[in-house]
Amino acid sequence: MNNYDMVYFGNYIDLDLVAGFLSMHLVTWLLFLVMLTNYVKTSNVHSSSAKRAERKEVLKVSVLMFCSYALMIPIEYLVTRFDFSSHYFPYTVYFLLDLFTVLFLCFVMRIRSEKGQLCKRYIVFGLLCNSALFTLIQIDLLLMYSQYKTMEPWWFWSVFTIGINFFDGLIIIVLLINKDVVWLERSNNRWKQQLH
Repeated sequence: MNNYDMVYFGNYIDLDLVAGFLSMHLVTWLLFLVMLTNYVKTSNVHSSSAKRAERKEVLKVSVLMFCSYALMIPIEYLVTRFDFSSHYFPYTVYFLLDLFTVLFLCFVMRIRSEKGQLCKRYIVFGLLCNSALFTLIQIDLLLMYSQYKTMEPWWFWSVFTIGINFFDGLIIIVLLINKDVVWLERSNNRWKQQLH
């Protein structure tokens, strides 16, 4: 038994594995709480029907985001259960989930309200940035596995970690408060005005 194992009812528990699972799915848990918060906001009987419709659209978007992130939990379980190993896992799966979520949000869901559109733009922006980071880290890992690079950490790994967490946090905050947090909407409007 090493320092990272613990005996629980006669079984060894790998604390690194538990901490890794909890940290990987912290964003999923936070998206679940945001979804519940948006659900509670839709049940406000004292608000107008237009306000409730706007809140329902934000709820739909937050349900989509929670489902997208929660879908990775059974995929990871199946991969672990069947001892599947690949150089493409998990970053390619994350990339595909983010891409499918963006496509579903853009082409299937009809969002009409102002707050719903704001959340949609932030989610598309955040998920596309995450997808770019997943693609770059996957290429980096494939170069290492193919021995075109040395297997050692470098500055991009820190950029990847900070970037993924920043964009996930940005999505969570925007879904929660429905505000233009980093002036993405304002910058988009200025850019459109300069083009015309």
